[in-house]
Amino acid sequence: MATTQTTGTPVKLGDYSGSSTYAARGGPATFDSNKYKVDSFSYPLDLMGSLGEYGNNYVIFYINAQADSKLIKDGQVQTVQDLTPRDNSDLAAQVRQATATQGASGPIAEAEQKLGASFSAQTRRLATAIALHNPNTMSTKYTINYEPENNEIIGGIIAGTAALKKASEKKGGSNISKDAANQGTAAAIAAGLSIPGTGGFSKLTGLAPNPRKEQIFKGVEFRDFTFEYQFYPRNAQEAANVQNIIYQFKLHMHPEFKDAQNFLYVYPSEFDIFYYNGTQENLYINRHTSCVLTDMTVDYSPNGQFTSFDNGNPTQINITLVFKELATLTKEKIQDGL
Repeated sequence: MATTQTTGTPVKLGDYSGSSTYAARGGPATFDSNKYKVDSFSYPLDLMGSLGEYGNNYVIFYINAQADSKLIKDGQVQTVQDLTPRDNSDLAAQVRQATATQGASGPIAEAEQKLGASFSAQTRRLATAIALHNPNTMSTKYTINYEPENNEIIGGIIAGTAALKKASEKKGGSNISKDAANQGTAAAIAAGLSIPGTGGFSKLTGLAPNPRKEQIFKGVEFRDFTFEYQFYPRNAQEAANVQNIIYQFKLHMHPEFKDAQNFLYVYPSEFDIFYYNGTQENLYINRHTSCVLTDMTVDYSPNGQFTSFDNGNPTQINITLVFKELATLTKEKIQDGL
């Protein structure tokens, strides 16, 4: 069984005892304050203070802007070295792998050059990240889709085949054809009762088919999850940070026009969300694939009345963020801690 190195102790995958942690792809991530700027996008201001007022637990929202975004091309934002998103799309991963295998002269690379677009949805990690305390409510829902399907026709075919086999095993040629005909006809009638348009036949015989329903696996739901925050800025700097945070979420959840004629959209930015304890990624909490922000609510009067500082900045703002993951889960991803 595979093992992973976590805090110096090998942990077997599948060992879910209280002291174990899941395997993390690439090992535990470390938040590097020298690489990412959170000074203007942090709440509370002392979130990552040395005193550990918040238990040294916080969440970092990394922003991956589309490489074709004007924010990057016009130099409006700074980026760190290009990083592969955590797990943004199975299709995009396949295209990246195929491009790397085929090289610059491969069919995918040639098509990208002719179209002036990338098939692998390249993104660039912004140097500025958003740091917030862990939300008060943290839950993850896993959903697998099964749907019932009627299998009476298949059941009839199987029954008819079994009847023929059973009859063929009997002695005497005359019995074979007779028994096969009787049993095969019965199976065919049972199957025929389920065919659309034969309801009258069912009514005349007083018989209804056994639908032989089975739960059929249909797929895995993309996970979505909600972050709820209440901002109570204590001073002007913290109030400015709150406004910056709200602006960044609003900005990066929306698309932009690629051309002057407004015919094409450039996709919105994506988010990689990490939970940290101290400077290390907290592997006791589920990980997330890369996400998009699909819904955001900003409430400037959560107590039923709008109040503000002297400059008009609200004294309290509540926000609700709904993210949807971009990759579906499999056993392999669950073993990676998702």
